[in-house]
Amino acid sequence: MLRRSGYLGRTITTTRRYSSLPAIKQHDPLHILFCGADEFSIYSLRALHRLQQTRSDKIASIDVLCRPDKRVGRGYKRTQSVPIKHVAARLGLTLHQHDSLKDWQAPTNINLIVAVSFGLLVPGRLLSAAKYGGLNVHPSLLPQYRGPAPIQRALLQNCTETGVTLQTMHPTRFDHGAILSQRETLINKERRIDVIIGMLGSVGADLLSNGIESGAFIPPFPVLEPPSSARPASYAPKITPEDRRIDWATWTADDVVLRDEVLGNLWDSVTYNWCVKDGSDAGSDKRVKFGGPWRIIEPSSGTRVLDLSRPGCPEILNETHGPEIRFLTVDGRYVQPHEITVEGKPKGGGHQTLASLLSRVEGAG
Repeated sequence: MLRRSGYLGRTITTTRRYSSLPAIKQHDPLHILFCGADEFSIYSLRALHRLQQTRSDKIASIDVLCRPDKRVGRGYKRTQSVPIKHVAARLGLTLHQHDSLKDWQAPTNINLIVAVSFGLLVPGRLLSAAKYGGLNVHPSLLPQYRGPAPIQRALLQNCTETGVTLQTMHPTRFDHGAILSQRETLINKERRIDVIIGMLGSVGADLLSNGIESGAFIPPFPVLEPPSSARPASYAPKITPEDRRIDWATWTADDVVLRDEVLGNLWDSVTYNWCVKDGSDAGSDKRVKFGGPWRIIEPSSGTRVLDLSRPGCPEILNETHGPEIRFLTVDGRYVQPHEITVEGKPKGGGHQTLASLLSRVEGAG
């Protein structure tokens, strides 16, 4: 077991060791096609670039492949690029942008493909054309949490440990290659996604650099000792807007806070109706968006609640700086978001908007 002082002093990493120490395998200088997208992949790209600067006998060149820029926002007036595009430009690397690899041909000199949080399956024909095939860095301890959202799904299930896997790339399936190395990371109660990405990104970059330097991508692949505790295969599906929709009927106060910390941008389509007609159907399905952080408030005597039997019930808090809204949760506690925005209304003015609606309803009653 390897122990080291991790991020904020809360990380312990464990590397699954080979049954025997692998010899460094010789290979041609690598011409790498790096396929990436997000912040997690940037750690690995920077590590490869550093290795290229010091070991040109190992890495001769790096090309970067990512998805094209997309139009986003209201009216699709704003252009959004994947984060790795700008990093590739700053590093002076050749960039390719494609949304489909069905007919795309990689540069003829590419002899190794590396994919990290890319989002597209690299076709078998591209892997076959590369002399050394492909490597993938995946932020989970495979076969646990295969799929596009392993970090988020692990956090949403209150896992206290996760890790990173370096594997070969399978020609037809995501996350089914031969496992070359893994490293376990304890995350304790940390739930901020940017912090976890930083922790795992550094681990993944280290595994990838070590794999390149040792030639781990060249068969025969090392045999790993069995893990101390078997992890069953599981799938980590993509995060969708529905994962951010608050289910007041089942979510506890802790669930609301956890979802906000991991996913952010929570919303519902029932709060506006609550505030218009005390929970009855007002014929409006306006979305209400909530910005964190959320505060958990324990119930106290003398509070004014519209209906204690109905989770999701909003309540006015008269603060010195103006009215704010808190919500009853299924476990009898309250949660209060930092910011509320009602669909069609100015951003961040939801506390005042909802309080005004609630006061009107109570006055009418």
